[in-house]
Amino acid sequence: MRGILPGRHVAVPLARENLDGLPPVSRYECRRSPEPIWVDGKLDEAVWQRVTWSESFVRIVTGDEASVETRVALLWDEQFLYVGYRVEDPDVRGTMGSYHDHIYMDDDDVEIFVEGDGYYYELGLNPINNFYELRWTWLENLVRDQRFAEIEQLLKLDDYLYYTAREGAQLGCVGDLNYHLKGLLTAVSIDGILNQSATADRGWTVEMALPWSSLQQVAGSRTFPPQAGDMLRMMGYRMRQARDAGPLSENEASTWGVVGSGNIHIPERWSEVVFSDEDA
Repeated sequence: MRGILPGRHVAVPLARENLDGLPPVSRYECRRSPEPIWVDGKLDEAVWQRVTWSESFVRIVTGDEASVETRVALLWDEQFLYVGYRVEDPDVRGTMGSYHDHIYMDDDDVEIFVEGDGYYYELGLNPINNFYELRWTWLENLVRDQRFAEIEQLLKLDDYLYYTAREGAQLGCVGDLNYHLKGLLTAVSIDGILNQSATADRGWTVEMALPWSSLQQVAGSRTFPPQAGDMLRMMGYRMRQARDAGPLSENEASTWGVVGSGNIHIPERWSEVVFSDEDA
């Protein structure tokens, strides 16, 4: 939930909006990268020119066109899930630089969510390449399977968020605020001048490489790296911070397909990513 400062044992209610009547979620074919990708944020490898980019993100609640354009693309190989972002931004700003700052509170950011079985991973990154991460665990699955030792470990975390149960569930999910995905690579390239409002910027681009070996910690019963034909739910998100006046005078959350709620943590509204053995 946006706007809630992270802290020790914070309880956050999940949204209960009616999601009936929304359009189907996006479906995306994630193809293999036949060539190495140097993670520098520039997206200048030939494969990024051949890849299929998403439609422009829409406003998270209504599905209306966002005021600025954001697109995401995915690739994979045996080692990594690759995420590329193209972000339109006429005034690129970034100031939050501390470890695991929840950057969406003050800075623009882009985020990716990857769902496993009973867990999911959240990663957000701002224009100065500072990022935060969480590993989320659904408690109801642990209780059902009597995995009490795992519940005990979650309750011993120094710093976590607890999202209270969704409608129809008895328990919510726990996010480890100090989680780090081992081997994660991220980079940003800015087309403009950072933190200089007097200049007109074009935007920024992002590359992320998420190691499959580390994503095993959210896989549950799934196999990572995936096999051809496997489907994972993923979601792209962008927070656009308000500017003093004009069309960007209010914060704007946009997503890879409408969610129907201001809460991004609704995996059934995330995009269906199907993995292919075909090269991009």
